[in-house]
Amino acid sequence: MAPAGDREGYWGPTTSTLDWCEENYAVTWYIAEFWNTVSNLIMIIPPIFGAIQSVRDGLEKRYIASYLALTELEYILKRLK
Repeated sequence: MAPAGDREGYWGPTTSTLDWCEENYAVTWYIAEFWNTVSNLIMIIPPIFGAIQSVRDGLEKRYIASYLALTELEYILKRLK
């Protein structure tokens, strides 16, 4: 799919030469690949919820760090595909 060169979003003009998944800024002016972003929420929200719940339950900081590290690890693994 060719880049949508005529669409400029909130973050500036599209600089990529390829669009792998979907057109940039097709749904909203703020998110380049909207459905890709939405599909990634399932990997981000549960660990954040776990970290918040760990704080509420008064657990040790290592549990909070583990949940937040899991969020980052999932992001890294997704980008390596």
